[in-house]
Amino acid sequence: MLARLRITCLLLFVAAPALAARSLTLDESVALALERSPRLVSARADAAAARARLRGASLLSQANPELQGSVGPRLKDTGGNSIDVGVGLSQRLEVFGQRGARKESAEAQLTASDARLEALRVQLASEVREAFARALAAEQLALLAGEGRSLAEQSLKAAGERRAAGAASLIEVNTARVELGRAAREVALVAQRRIVALAEFRLLLGLEPSEELVLQGGLRPGSPAPLPLDALVERALARRADVKAARSELEAARAEATLAAREALPTPRLGASYSREEGANIIQGTLGIELPFFNRNQAARGVGAARVAQAEASLEATERLVRSEVGLALERHRVASAAAEVFNEEVLAALQQNLELVNEAYRSGKVDFLQLLLIRRDALDARRGYIETLEELANADAQLKRAVGSIQ
Repeated sequence: MLARLRITCLLLFVAAPALAARSLTLDESVALALERSPRLVSARADAAAARARLRGASLLSQANPELQGSVGPRLKDTGGNSIDVGVGLSQRLEVFGQRGARKESAEAQLTASDARLEALRVQLASEVREAFARALAAEQLALLAGEGRSLAEQSLKAAGERRAAGAASLIEVNTARVELGRAAREVALVAQRRIVALAEFRLLLGLEPSEELVLQGGLRPGSPAPLPLDALVERALARRADVKAARSELEAARAEATLAAREALPTPRLGASYSREEGANIIQGTLGIELPFFNRNQAARGVGAARVAQAEASLEATERLVRSEVGLALERHRVASAAAEVFNEEVLAALQQNLELVNEAYRSGKVDFLQLLLIRRDALDARRGYIETLEELANADAQLKRAVGSIQ
């Protein structure tokens, strides 16, 4: 019996860590999402492919040496036939800066790939912040809904006592019962909202759907934006990864256009050959030049010019979008900050005091049931509005960070 008890305790001790909920702060959540999110897999692969292309573009020559050989009989009418043998080695040379243009294009493409990966990281971090705030707000709303149901239960009990004492009508009791039903429905709705918010949060972090989470921290009023609009726009244009990607893609397009133009120039081929004819050894140097009579790389040059025009337009549109996004994010942050300032500590303390006093006032007959409902609903609605305001402020702060290209 004692041995069985020891085994049971050991199994419980081993299983306990698996049953424990994961505790996460906001910063830990962002770091976990950046590490595990499947949304970054494709961008990381693109960056790795761009590095491989850069290694290929950095080779001293894109063409391998060409080895040629020949062998055959030399037939003579007078007899004395012989075997002629020839061996040649040649190398195509890029003498007009093709390698430099190709390498410059590959470097710019690598920079663009890294920038696109960074832009996804910034976007993901912002979404994690919003999901974290949404989950916290759902938890606080669930607590508030539970408090509202408790108050409704107290009101129903008080109405029953007053009814028994002849101080209240059946209408008041029925109204209190209906109010309890409304409170119970609110509890169910916010519970469902919390489940959805946590599910979306787990999805962003790449966690198992069944993993329990405990979110550390709370919704707090944020600080106003420290910089004016012009300074924020300047910072965003300098830091945002999508702007860096657009600029790098323009550099890559220009380098590719340069490469296409240089590849239209004559390409020399330098080599050496050895042959043996009629018993004599012959060693020669060879030089060949490809003459661009027909194919002057017209297609590649046309595509390069089109890509440059496209990249220039894309960069201009991206910078214009950045200015708009920063302006909208800053305005949203200002509005949310102003709304949060309305709920100062004195207002919140007064709301809480009203909730504590109103039931006792009704029980003692100092207020009627209609006043009870109005005061309680106003207090709960105000506290609910405060939670939603803090959630909006957290979302606005996340949007502003994303607009200026900041992960932290």
